[in-house]
Amino acid sequence: MTYTFHVVITPGSRSWRARCPALESHGAVTGGETKEEALTHIYSALVMILGKMNADGTTLPPDDAVPDSI
Repeated sequence: MTYTFHVVITPGSRSWRARCPALESHGAVTGGETKEEALTHIYSALVMILGKMNADGTTLPPDDAVPDSI
């Protein structure tokens, strides 16, 4: 199954933060030393979260559009 959710990546002073606003309350927040690492980590987190939600029969929330995003 394929899902599409917005992900927000923000730089910090020494790391990058990645979060998925629609699934943030389910733990879709992570980071990494590089932008690529943060993206890899959020992808892994989303796979686990969505897999658990599907297994539990939980309804997926709608994607949250991110203002001023591309």
